[in-house]
Amino acid sequence: MFRWRSEKNKVKTIFKLHFHVTQVEQSGLDSLVLSIVPGDIGKPTTRLEKAVINNGVCKWENPVYESVKFIRDAKNGKFGERVYYFVISTGLSKASTFGDVSVDFADYAEAAKISSVSLPIKNSHSDAVLHVSIQRLQ
Repeated sequence: MFRWRSEKNKVKTIFKLHFHVTQVEQSGLDSLVLSIVPGDIGKPTTRLEKAVINNGVCKWENPVYESVKFIRDAKNGKFGERVYYFVISTGLSKASTFGDVSVDFADYAEAAKISSVSLPIKNSHSDAVLHVSIQRLQ
């Protein structure tokens, strides 16, 4: 039987993630919800609880642990793309999206240290920025 992918090219990694949003300027908002959506699935795997906005800052206190499966290219040893979307919403309805950002976890698949990234929130009507701390655990 021919197999084009071997099991040794599949790698499962767990990431510890911390989130907070700054520069939230829209009036009428008192809290935000964050959902983690794998690009290949299109549906949220994790939805964080509502976090209160205080002086333009919204912080989720508890970390999130996200399991990501990679496929390593046998020829060049690089990991294939694994894009995830972080969707920020008001949590009031399905149409309550505040904005979103995307991250390719393949960029952090072999990181030895914690990475901190600041990503402008797309489709937002403000200059809000999502700050993500990404730590590879295994």
